[in-house]
Amino acid sequence: MLRRVIFSSPSLSRAAPAVRKHVSYTSTRALAVISQQPQENAAQNRQQIGFLVAAAAGLTGLAWNSDKHKTKCCGIAGVVGTPNHDAREFLLEGLTVLKNRGYDSAGLATMPSEGGKMVITKYASDGDKADSIALVSKHSRESQGHHVGIAHTRWATHGGKTDANAHPHIDSSGKIALVHNGTLNNANDLRRMLAKKGHSFTSQTDTEVIAKLIGDIYHAEGIHLKEATEKALTMCDGSWGLCIMCTDEPDELVVACNGSPLVIGISDERTFIASETSAFNRFTKNFISMKDGEIGVLHADGRTLDLSRKQRAPDQQVILDPAPFPHWTIRECVEQPEAIARALAYGGRLGSEKVYLGGLDTNLERMKKIKHMTLSACGTSLNAARYGERLMKHLGSFDSVFSIDAAETEAKDFPCRSNPEETGLIVVSQSGETKDVVRVVNNGMDKGITTLSVVNAVGSLIARSTKLGVYCNAGRENAVASTKAFTTQVTVLSLIALWFRQTKDLLEGSKPSVEANRLKEALMRLPISFGMALKTRPQCQEIAKRLLKKEHCFVLGKGYAEPVAHEGALKIKETCYLHAEGYSGGALKHGPFALIEDETGKFGATPIIMIILDDNHAHHMRTAAEEVKARGADIIIITDKAALARDLDPNPIVIPSNGPMTALGAVLPLQLIAYELAIMRGINPDTPRNLAKAVTVD
Repeated sequence: MLRRVIFSSPSLSRAAPAVRKHVSYTSTRALAVISQQPQENAAQNRQQIGFLVAAAAGLTGLAWNSDKHKTKCCGIAGVVGTPNHDAREFLLEGLTVLKNRGYDSAGLATMPSEGGKMVITKYASDGDKADSIALVSKHSRESQGHHVGIAHTRWATHGGKTDANAHPHIDSSGKIALVHNGTLNNANDLRRMLAKKGHSFTSQTDTEVIAKLIGDIYHAEGIHLKEATEKALTMCDGSWGLCIMCTDEPDELVVACNGSPLVIGISDERTFIASETSAFNRFTKNFISMKDGEIGVLHADGRTLDLSRKQRAPDQQVILDPAPFPHWTIRECVEQPEAIARALAYGGRLGSEKVYLGGLDTNLERMKKIKHMTLSACGTSLNAARYGERLMKHLGSFDSVFSIDAAETEAKDFPCRSNPEETGLIVVSQSGETKDVVRVVNNGMDKGITTLSVVNAVGSLIARSTKLGVYCNAGRENAVASTKAFTTQVTVLSLIALWFRQTKDLLEGSKPSVEANRLKEALMRLPISFGMALKTRPQCQEIAKRLLKKEHCFVLGKGYAEPVAHEGALKIKETCYLHAEGYSGGALKHGPFALIEDETGKFGATPIIMIILDDNHAHHMRTAAEEVKARGADIIIITDKAALARDLDPNPIVIPSNGPMTALGAVLPLQLIAYELAIMRGINPDTPRNLAKAVTVD
């Protein structure tokens, strides 16, 4: 007999998104569809390409090994199980998996199966150590053997990084505890209202306001915790993912979702709740995604769940330690050749005659109407989008294409066309949950614009919302600063650019252009190109020494190299706290020249990293290099042709030449420089201060 969900949808501050058709997404699983294609020659060609891509990824791994021998962007985890299961074990593992969502503080609350005392352990990290989870693990022994619990790792927004502001928070009676991801817009009004009723507050957080509000209604009206939560949330304005427990009901959790993703994991004797499936992936692959506006009760046997909504998470090995590498950042740099090969589906997406993207192929009739494309993203993903924009312009994939920062995107920014079917939107997000990008998705779909997403996290909020797009397949990225996500995003956007160009050629009866063929060849070479670039690490270590005592740095590039320059500067800022700015090659003379100092400056000569490639921008970049050299700057050159650095840098970093993807290869030495400099400065590059992996708040 099918068990029905008891989730309800009261009048909340956000309406649940409309259900849309055309559910299509392309990932490595598209290989199964590809294999059914009848064209034997095409299949054979793709098999050969796949072999080459896989071999390239393998060879680069061998090359690296050989070289070695010479929010609140918060994470929520919760579980209710039978008495023979230890909730603490799962909660600590879940916090570790979700650490990149925030590590300013962490905490957990548990209860024994027979009810009684609730045990809460929570700590803020000590300075920049990012040790909050370790502190919770050390001091939460009293929670061992408890079968129900909730946990939280926090990136501070409302209230500073203190033990008091860490989650979980409790109501005034101490019976109710909850964890929260999101933002309560009317927290101050509710705080004043509750204070008048005699409630006192021990933290600066909006989350404690929700806990006190639910507790006030629960005790005043004598109703079930779920009903009290429903009533409380009708008074709240904002977004939330909530997990709530109460000593009166030791065998259940109440969960609520509105604008902040939550997924429910289903197993035989335990039910899990988390911000993402990776938190419980080791324990179960079966999950249900909560919808905005839902409130529900979870039990160990899952009796309240509507199993018709059950999905299966892809198999993914969640590794909790970067060994044999000292940090996730360097591990993920080294993994890039393999990650790129996965993004290409080991050649399955890239045939000799055609690009295969399952989600787009099944929606060909919709896709071929698009003439004008907008790309929207934030941070690293925006830099990837700008690289993709240039590729699409170069190939002529659309009549017009432009990229825009999602944080600054409004509905009026989309091209105003009489026919919305001619306008497309591509959103790019590593986490698939970036709040600013989610807002752009909603605006685009409300205007009837065909919206595609490029995300890495399978089944994430943005992927579920757009129901159309291409997965990066980079594998989980644990370091906060993106490395392999950036390179796979550019790889996927390259495939999308080619796909739309070939669709346009099909409609116009044209043959593939020389530019398209060059890009295909460059993509096939990309894994091995990155493997070769890994060998620049010793040079990057030496350059990091030159930057060690500096306070400012510029990174310059032109053409495809401009977004790479911005990305390199971002990595340097994020991981080693060195002020760095990315610019177009000729932009310094329009103001920033005033910041360049020679050896007599306070911190010596200003370092300027220049990406000078053997392309049609080489002359302009060399001219820019000569201009900054004349002003005494310390020039560091990344190039694919050593002769381009003559008389400018006696020891340039030389990367492989690879057509339109050469500039992408320049990001790897920039990532390595940032990593090595962070280590020299005594900074953990995996957990830079004040940052989180998924920015899920305004």
